[in-house]
Amino acid sequence: MRGYIRKRGSSWLVTVSAGFDPATKKRIQRYATAATPEDAERERTRLLRELDTGLNVDPGKLTLGRYLFDHWLPHAATRVKGRTLHRYRQLLRVHIVPSLGAVKLAKLRPAHIQAALDKMGTAPRTKVQTYRVLSAALRQAVRWQILATNPAAAASPPRPGRPKLHVPSADALGRLLEASDGWFEVALTVLVSTGMRRGEALALQWQSVDLNTGLARITQSVEAVGQQLSFGTPKTDRARRAVSLPGGTVALLKRWHKDQLERRMLLGAEWQPTDLVVERGDGYPIHPDVLSRRFQRLTVRLGMAGVRLHDLRHWYATECLKAGVHPKVVSEALGHSSVAFTMDVYSHLLPTMQAQASAAIEMALGVGKVWADPPLPT
Repeated sequence: MRGYIRKRGSSWLVTVSAGFDPATKKRIQRYATAATPEDAERERTRLLRELDTGLNVDPGKLTLGRYLFDHWLPHAATRVKGRTLHRYRQLLRVHIVPSLGAVKLAKLRPAHIQAALDKMGTAPRTKVQTYRVLSAALRQAVRWQILATNPAAAASPPRPGRPKLHVPSADALGRLLEASDGWFEVALTVLVSTGMRRGEALALQWQSVDLNTGLARITQSVEAVGQQLSFGTPKTDRARRAVSLPGGTVALLKRWHKDQLERRMLLGAEWQPTDLVVERGDGYPIHPDVLSRRFQRLTVRLGMAGVRLHDLRHWYATECLKAGVHPKVVSEALGHSSVAFTMDVYSHLLPTMQAQASAAIEMALGVGKVWADPPLPT
């Protein structure tokens, strides 16, 4: 049982442990007094409830580190996926707690946050991520009425800049697919031909694939925190979608399904009935990092170092847009949050698409008929 009650003179003392301060490493405790054992038990219940909900906090005594790890992260754990929570905890522990963890929450100022960001010897993207996580945590402190304002709002994180897209050529992809086999070939083929995310392809189940119509429904994704795998819904509602499978992909999946059934018969009880399309040979799922590392080794061996697994998704989107597929269709196939986001990511294609649009309009209107110079007045 968390907390204990003991008699002290004519009253009862209630003591509840609230863990350790990540900055000072000292035990944190809350106290209350009561006149009777019954009142003491009610006080103990109240203190525990307030600690669990993040309400019993005094910003005059509460440090930023203790707030983040004892209050905000447990709250965030109920709203984000495990891998995201792991990233939050990592960013805060590495970049915020060492410099700001011991600062009292009530005394935290924009200058403190700005100095911590400026001293971070990391890439701008990491600085921006750290700032966003910290700002979200402090916004929640405002909602909980622990702080009056969010001090991070007045700090200025660096601009992350637009990451440069690396789109491999069709010839390079052909070499990659030719050099792959087994589950690895299946995974790469699905990624290249559908634009799925890594976690979506590795979580695809046969029950979601119709080889007759050539459609695959994306209903779940796999994520890893360390070596622990978990299956959950895709990252957004729009990520739950159906994608079309090219004929070559359908043919490969039919061969792979037949091979999988034969292995299932041979292994018997040792086969894991996960229904996964991509599995390691006995039904078990593939760890996402295993797929990425194997892909990296292959690109190095083929002299294509620098090509990332996620670049297959960029290739799919780029080729669709270059072929004139409507951006909304491409956005839906990729599971993006909006068409605007899709076009922002692939804005490098806009000049080409605009030239194609101009050529199409010119063809529709008739070259030399509409654009001919009008006759001079007589």
